[in-house]
Amino acid sequence: MSDPVDLRTARLVLDQPTTADVDTIAEFCRDPLFERYLTTPWPYERHHADMYVEQYVPNGWQTGGESTWALRLEPGSPLLGVVGIRSGSGEIGFWLGAPHRGHGYMPEAVRAVIAWAHDGGMPGVDDLLWRAAPGNRASASVARATGFRFTGEVDPTFLDRSGQPTAAWIARRGRSIDHNAAASWAAILEWPS
Repeated sequence: MSDPVDLRTARLVLDQPTTADVDTIAEFCRDPLFERYLTTPWPYERHHADMYVEQYVPNGWQTGGESTWALRLEPGSPLLGVVGIRSGSGEIGFWLGAPHRGHGYMPEAVRAVIAWAHDGGMPGVDDLLWRAAPGNRASASVARATGFRFTGEVDPTFLDRSGQPTAAWIARRGRSIDHNAAASWAAILEWPS
């Protein structure tokens, strides 16, 4: 059991999603990319956002099962996106609202969450896991930028929104920085190693 903590980066405040964010969450989660790449409910409706803010996020903190943050430019400002990490598996997940993509916010936020987890915020979690639906290059770019090593596509690894096993891109990151990790992404991101 743990209490929510706020994190700060050079440009961001990571705090808790609130009821004031519900309409924004519902709007962002209606993005067609969410249908294609995420396991959020589809079609995404306001009641899903209500349940997420009022039940899912607080329950994750209370049970210690998952820690979730809203990304903001300053305290009380509009929500930009969300990042979370699960205890046990160390799986990190995130999304950013369409108007806020391309500014480097998510790698900055993910680095803060990694540091928090490795600095004792999530005891027992040394190795972190990232996974995404194949083709989710934006998410893969964030994972690459934050030091994850791409390990390949594994089939099946998680359940899609209909409950069916599906393939996933997988990457892992330990406590220490692997300076060769970036090269592991060349095949799917078409970057030179």
